[in-house]
Amino acid sequence: LDDRLKKAIAHMGWQQPTLIQTQAIPLALQGKDILAKAKTGSGKTGAYALPILQKILQSEGYNKNTRIERSGPVAVVLVPTRELVEQVRQVFSELCFFVPSVTLAAITADQSLAAQKSILLTKPHVLIATPSRLDQHVKLDNVLLRESTEMIVLDEADLLLSFGFEDEIKSIAGSLPNICQCMLMSATLSEDTEKLQALVMNNPVTLKAEDNESAQGRLAQFSLRCSQRDKFLISYVLLKLGILQGKVLFFVNDVDRCYELKLFLEQFSIRAAVLNSELPQNSRMSIIQGFNRGFYNYEEEEEEASEDDESEEEEVEEKTGKRDLDDYGVMRGVDFKLVDAVVNFELPRTLRAYTHRVGRTARAGQNGTALSLVSPEEVGRLEGLAGKQAERGMQVIEPLPFNLQQVEGFRYRAEDSLRRVTKLAIKRARLREIESELLNSKTLKEHFQHNPQDLRALRHDRTLAPNRQMAHLAKVPDYLLPPSLRTQVMQSKREAKRRARDSLPVNSKKRKKEGADPLKTFQPP
Repeated sequence: LDDRLKKAIAHMGWQQPTLIQTQAIPLALQGKDILAKAKTGSGKTGAYALPILQKILQSEGYNKNTRIERSGPVAVVLVPTRELVEQVRQVFSELCFFVPSVTLAAITADQSLAAQKSILLTKPHVLIATPSRLDQHVKLDNVLLRESTEMIVLDEADLLLSFGFEDEIKSIAGSLPNICQCMLMSATLSEDTEKLQALVMNNPVTLKAEDNESAQGRLAQFSLRCSQRDKFLISYVLLKLGILQGKVLFFVNDVDRCYELKLFLEQFSIRAAVLNSELPQNSRMSIIQGFNRGFYNYEEEEEEASEDDESEEEEVEEKTGKRDLDDYGVMRGVDFKLVDAVVNFELPRTLRAYTHRVGRTARAGQNGTALSLVSPEEVGRLEGLAGKQAERGMQVIEPLPFNLQQVEGFRYRAEDSLRRVTKLAIKRARLREIESELLNSKTLKEHFQHNPQDLRALRHDRTLAPNRQMAHLAKVPDYLLPPSLRTQVMQSKREAKRRARDSLPVNSKKRKKEGADPLKTFQPP
């Protein structure tokens, strides 16, 4: 690789290539078409970004510092969602840290076509876009691909057709030159990926990056059968007693359940964020960045339904006796950093969706835990998932040895708090977010400037009261602790108090007060 790329890799903290990067980069530099299967978070973006940038830096005109008149981008990267566009752009931007003259453009539906046309007129080297928006620009002749494009990447390929982009991809493929290197990246290989392969690839090399346990990290998978209301009690106990530590993702199946769980946890001063398809893109990206930076450790994510995968759906239907739509999260493919545990508050509907959920943890050599809370109505679905895991030789979900009787002392607190989370409270929480989005919207800023009466009317509305937090519920009394966990929890509390004290400035009055020994510091009058 170019020395400038090596410096950028070191600057990003990448110490060694992942398995998919080791396999794909040499083949891509040879100009071969690549069909690669690798988990989300396994380094797929770097596996295609580095060959693209290397090809640009090796171009004769670039090294001679002469400007070649290009009619369009050298490389095009297609991804299914706007969040992934921003994520991929960020990786390219970091890799171009020492070669700022390599230009990038990210094209999504959050900007007008006219504004994006001016960006495309600069003829960026790399164009990252969703298929629908790029197809619009191609049809308007705002971007020309036939003469300049040398590489095209289809990332999260199994989702591109599931999200209904088949017509757009066919249109874009028809605008490409006859000789164009293609890289197709996917977490799973299915009929959808075979369709894409037929559209844009020519005799590709197929790679299946199956990391071994030591490199990928060990994923422990457990299930716990309980009632629907006990799921809230168990979530509270797991978090408040520190049984689940670090960053945790909770998955639910609808938006209302997201807010119900968030409002429930907030009453115990457990800070969490909600991520769902109703939030605008900027808000979703802000929440993801906050989670990755550690501003909060718990996140509830709602998965939205899309077109069902027939083969996968029929497999689970045999066990459940019920036909549902397949699950695909609005955040599918987005890289959550250092997730310690995944909790399926509600069981996903297919093995494919379950695999994508639990794949958020146990990455980059780190161990992880996946826990599924299973209500009586979901037992058939759990058995169906476990059966398919066994058939495919995958690690099977094991029952969690958890005695609910030991946490009965917390039931009153949990039940009392859950009663406060009414349908009206959930509705108000959602309205509060909508109002906040309206007031902070950049799109509506100009409208409010020309129509100040609308802004006054919005601000005149009654302020919705925030969720009530109970100060006394923030701490867990010692007498409620289960005997088997009392020593561990008390030790964790002392360690947390010590870390909090050590984090205070040396001259802090609070630190001096806590660290002072009255027998040694007492001064007689």
